Amino acid sequence: MRMVELIAVLQQFIPFRYFANSFPATVDDCAAIRLTGGGEASVKANLSRPTIQILIRASDPATAEAKATEIYQTFNGKRDFDVGPTHVIFCTSRQSSPSFLGFDENDRTIYSINFALITEEA
Repeated sequence: MRMVELIAVLQQFIPFRYFANSFPATVDDCAAIRLTGGGEASVKANLSRPTIQILIRASDPATAEAKATEIYQTFNGKRDFDVGPTHVIFCTSRQSSPSFLGFDENDRTIYSINFALITEEA
């Protein structure tokens, strides 16, 4: 699973400005996507357990919360979808709701959602 493929899937389900790994300095309303390792892969079963963090930032706190909630509700419990050549068997949030992280240096609100996936390569 490559970052560009993951961002394309997110964009397909929830149009927004997504960036790989970090926020750009000048964009207010956007999300940063990070692949965060995950659990041990099973070569014999062709299964992997990657984890993903999605950070949502917005100048308006209500916008940040709404976008984080939309992403959470769309992907928590989602089954059977493809990210490039990777088939996602199951995607679940590692928390009960998006987490408020605080504000950045420009007073923009940041929320975080962490997902655990079970995947298999095509």
